[in-house]
Amino acid sequence: MNTASTMKLLTTYAGLELLGPAYRWRTELYADGKVEQGVLQGDLVIRGRGDPYLLSADMRQMLEDLRLAGVEVIRGDIVIDTDYFADKYYDAAVFDDKPHSPYNAAPNAFAVNIKSTSFHFLENKGKLSIEADPDLEEIHIKNEVKLVKGECGDWRNRLRFTVEPMLEPHANQVTVTFMGEYAASCQDKTLELSVLDDGPYAYNLLRNHWQSLGGKLHGAWRYGKVPPGAEPLVSHDSPPLSEIIRTINKYSNNLMVRQLFMTIGAERAASPVMEADSIHVIQAWLASKGLRFPELILENGSGLSRNERISAQHMAAFLLAAYASPVMPEYLSALPIPSVDGTMANRLRNSPSRGSAHLKTGTITGVSALAGYVHDHKGRRWVTVIMVNDPKSSASRTAQDALIDWVYQQP
Repeated sequence: MNTASTMKLLTTYAGLELLGPAYRWRTELYADGKVEQGVLQGDLVIRGRGDPYLLSADMRQMLEDLRLAGVEVIRGDIVIDTDYFADKYYDAAVFDDKPHSPYNAAPNAFAVNIKSTSFHFLENKGKLSIEADPDLEEIHIKNEVKLVKGECGDWRNRLRFTVEPMLEPHANQVTVTFMGEYAASCQDKTLELSVLDDGPYAYNLLRNHWQSLGGKLHGAWRYGKVPPGAEPLVSHDSPPLSEIIRTINKYSNNLMVRQLFMTIGAERAASPVMEADSIHVIQAWLASKGLRFPELILENGSGLSRNERISAQHMAAFLLAAYASPVMPEYLSALPIPSVDGTMANRLRNSPSRGSAHLKTGTITGVSALAGYVHDHKGRRWVTVIMVNDPKSSASRTAQDALIDWVYQQP
């Protein structure tokens, strides 16, 4: 069956066992040139190692540390080294023809801020404004949205947008035009979009932070590699994997799990890594545990795929193996709890099983799935998996909830 996002259960379990719960991603800054009296006479080189959760605040902290290290002016370019991952990725943008949806973002060894820009819709005294965060001068907003009366409802589907690159001399700039209707009763809402390419987005965010800290930058940006003899200046370590997978599974973040998927291959096979390397590593790891799933098809490890497959029986098998694993506490704690948090926050609210399960959801068009662990009313824990592949799969939610209640009430 197609799994949708329940495939993240396999990728995160593999990550915990193959990399370890304490694994951290490191991002490093190098000087390709001498630092003399606060001036870097050369390029600042950034080596990305696939950090799935390198946020804007983390970048700012690295640049603050760079200032403390004595750098005030960068004479050369910003060079971004993404060689840890190969540059040939499965193009998720074709998955549903929504290339600007953050969930469609492809892996990159230097993926900053989950490649996302937050567009805030702000209603004030009968007027609607739209603001971008981060506020980059390369993102131009055209507001053609009509403010209307009535209920807020499904406000996203009442909006439309286009993203158009600006021609020279405005390279690496885009115009985002919003159209449609927005109900005043919605007040303030936020829409997440990915509108700039990876390199320009990372560079522009870095430039903004650097200048706000009083730093000066004379060059542009380009891709490259850390040259031999470059001097290490600053490094940043991500939170441990045990914390990273909480965001991945509780909120079903596709880019983050794809970064993890690629890292598994990079650490255990080869770098620059391709998806095929990670697939081989995970298949070999499963075989070493006596878990042989001939029907398993992996593509990117996120479930954002029409090709990824596993049977419900074999998903249950690796969930049982995970429960017997030393990493079980970290693994279980990363799963959404019904009526409490994550993608299950609004599920089973009036059920006796609420708060008594750890379950991962999976939803794409034609697929609806639920998998994880249910703690029943007698204190026993059950592995539970349900997958529905059908054009009307979204109608199976009631049956899924009924299954969880049935398991919880086992005599």
